[in-house]
Amino acid sequence: MAPVLLDSSFLIALEHELAAGIAGPAVAWLRRNRGLPQRPLLVSCISVAEFLEGCRDAQEGMAFILHYIPQSIGFQHATKCAELQRRARRSGTRYGENDAWQLAFVERAQASVVGRDRRAFQHLGGRYEQFDHN
Repeated sequence: MAPVLLDSSFLIALEHELAAGIAGPAVAWLRRNRGLPQRPLLVSCISVAEFLEGCRDAQEGMAFILHYIPQSIGFQHATKCAELQRRARRSGTRYGENDAWQLAFVERAQASVVGRDRRAFQHLGGRYEQFDHN
């Protein structure tokens, strides 16, 4: 089974649900997927940066993030990001910078992504998983 990248929108929702002690759509998604032994749950450095930006306590935020498999980005991701942005520009659009990097990571890792922004990840088709219905 393909790995899945946890977008910051998912991580933020999950952390809020856990802190409140109320299982919502992020916890429900995690319960459905965490038990799949061949499905690594990845966090990119982009997801980590966006998540930690909103944390009051960076150490607690890192402890939360480290439940998942951290991933770095590099040169090959940069060239894929540029390719995606060139392709988008030719079709009259452009991805936000962080979305473009996330997409580049997903493409290089042949992964899926779980998040809350269908528009940003629409070209992934079935490799995009919306964890809630908002």
